[in-house]
Amino acid sequence: MAKTLSESLQRLARDAIEYDDARSGFFLEHHLALAAGAGLAVSALMAPSRSAAAVRGIAAGVLLVRGLSGRDGVRDWLQVRSTAPAPRKLSPEEIRETWLL
Repeated sequence: MAKTLSESLQRLARDAIEYDDARSGFFLEHHLALAAGAGLAVSALMAPSRSAAAVRGIAAGVLLVRGLSGRDGVRDWLQVRSTAPAPRKLSPEEIRETWLL
């Protein structure tokens, strides 16, 4: 059975998320993304055309979400610690079940 474009995009997104969760971030990665997102948001307000403003706004939104997310993001900066126990590593079978593959 051939995969649809939607399924392929979902798989690509899952792979990207799994890769990002598995790797360690570089120094101040989320802080730089947050600063770049804020800068793009300001530049979107001063864009010469609507299309340029839209593109800059979308990119700013993506960078702002990236800067605010993850264990190295604002959570680390504010020193928020979870009281829940650390999650255990899932087996490949459990990951497949979770993603409904």
